[in-house]
Amino acid sequence: MIRKSINKFTVNICKYNNFSDDKRYEIEYVLTSLSFELIKMVIVLILSYLVGYFKESLLVLITMMCTKPFIGGYHEDSQFKCLIATIIILMIILYLSIFNSLNLISIILINALCIFTIYHKAPILNKNMMITKDSLIRKNKFFGVLNSIILAFIALFLHQRGIYSSIITWTILIQVCLMFNKY
Repeated sequence: MIRKSINKFTVNICKYNNFSDDKRYEIEYVLTSLSFELIKMVIVLILSYLVGYFKESLLVLITMMCTKPFIGGYHEDSQFKCLIATIIILMIILYLSIFNSLNLISIILINALCIFTIYHKAPILNKNMMITKDSLIRKNKFFGVLNSIILAFIALFLHQRGIYSSIITWTILIQVCLMFNKY
């Protein structure tokens, strides 16, 4: 139903603006992806709110949004599987953050290792989201490294303020581990 509505919308908009079919497919892909991601985020945040971890889950999702699009890695083949995988990954990150608090040296070392790995391996390409232009690959690598560095500094800054630095650090580490999934 969502795909059908987006298709009708893009056909009408592109016809009105005289866009090519290639442009229509591109717009449709972006709108579909954003719609499903928004729905997934709302579901995850509602569930997180119900169990009392809204702020923590929101931080995990923000950290993922800042890294995942640029470093690539693990993908599911359906939206439902993606939702379930996201919930499981979020639960793992929250568990690690709550029960395995990281000290300052651990935060520095884990983030440095993650940044090093992202620099040398990202972006991970897959059949669902192929990037073929060298300029796009370099751009994704740059933003993956830059965002990870910024998040690492935020984690260092938040070290004395509860589990938030651990959430950021564990999320980046899990995202880096998922770069190497051989689906």
